[in-house]
Amino acid sequence: MNFVDDVLHDRYWELGLYRYDIGADWETVLLTPRFVTSRHLVALIFPRGFREPRLVVKVPRQPGDNLSVRHEAAVMAGLKALGLGAEQGIPEVVSTVDVGDHTVLIETAVRGIPLDPRHVAADLKRAVKAGSNFVDALPCTAEAGANSNWYQRTVVGPLRRLVELLPMEPEVVGLVERTHHALEPLQGTRLPAVVEHGDLSHPNLFLRPNGTLQVVDWERSRTDGVPGHDLVFYLQYLSESHEQAYERIPQLVAFDKAFGRGGWALQPLRSHLELRGVDPQLLPLLVLATWARSTATLAYRLTGAATLQGKAHTRDAVLADRDYWLWRHAMDSWELR
Repeated sequence: MNFVDDVLHDRYWELGLYRYDIGADWETVLLTPRFVTSRHLVALIFPRGFREPRLVVKVPRQPGDNLSVRHEAAVMAGLKALGLGAEQGIPEVVSTVDVGDHTVLIETAVRGIPLDPRHVAADLKRAVKAGSNFVDALPCTAEAGANSNWYQRTVVGPLRRLVELLPMEPEVVGLVERTHHALEPLQGTRLPAVVEHGDLSHPNLFLRPNGTLQVVDWERSRTDGVPGHDLVFYLQYLSESHEQAYERIPQLVAFDKAFGRGGWALQPLRSHLELRGVDPQLLPLLVLATWARSTATLAYRLTGAATLQGKAHTRDAVLADRDYWLWRHAMDSWELR
């Protein structure tokens, strides 16, 4: 019996786990994410003899590194309070349990087929519709007039933390300065705050037979996000999948096909911005902001790696990251305009 099984068995009645039909003799599959930025181990809990899990358990890799699982639990609880849950494709928190130095997150599993690159390539139109509908349905949490400091909170702060992670890296420092200069027209623009997942790509996406999207792993989410961010991230994933772009240069080509002049992703993104009451003329700047902000999340995702493996390893991880390449490419593309 492993650590996860011990936790579930010890708290089976206390947490009411019987309500999730896992039985008393479930099967546990442990997943070890291969990404250097992943801070958790994940366990899928299957009723014996069933092919779909009923529960998901997340455990921090490092003792005491509990902030992100607590954050994920808080966001999902907030979404439930807003009336969002399984019907909208969002897991529900069963409980968080402190076991020694670990906070263990237990949540419901979503159902559906993984929306992996193969399924995207087989029906791109269906994937675009599913993701657009999902992002459109995520609520606004503050009107534009009440969200005047959004740029400082969602762009300046995260990019500052990225620079603090690599204070002597001139390429990163210079890219941050260029980005703020390019985004200057946004700084005086009032934008609403929206619920933002932050990582709408495989393996976090599942598709139900009715075409609705189910989304897991809300670790990078926030309830005061930027309109368009999730959809830009998602459409880039679809473009890479459609183009079978699994290396950096092909991924930049996929970006150009989606978001370059006449790109296929521009229309669904414009429609989403109009729904949010955002001027579609801001689209190129919001695309740039997406990749700057997504890269900036490395500041917390690599914190453990920086401590364990040193600054040189952290620098290499940032400069090799896909989001960093897309940020730099989006910046170059904007300047060429």
